[in-house]
Amino acid sequence: MTSQEVRDIIKKELEGLTDLSNAHGLNLNECLIAPVKETYLSSIDESIKLELWTVLEESADRSGYKITFDETDGSYGLGMMTDKNELMDIGTYGTFLDALKGM
Repeated sequence: MTSQEVRDIIKKELEGLTDLSNAHGLNLNECLIAPVKETYLSSIDESIKLELWTVLEESADRSGYKITFDETDGSYGLGMMTDKNELMDIGTYGTFLDALKGM
């Protein structure tokens, strides 16, 4: 799967929706990024590494939440940067909008 294919999946899911905000007042136009495949550690077992697409960054300095996409099952989840500067998967939410609401 390519970055553009992931972007197209997200675009299709968001098509026609007008209220794309969350409790944090997140602006999707500023936070959606070109999808990047990165390694995330499992929050359940840090020896497990997951290859996920980072598709949204809550903050430019990478300190906030991330929305991830798992191409193996088409699900979205949340991630965060640890105090050791490692990416950690913190849960699966299903759709992009479910993950956005979970932030």
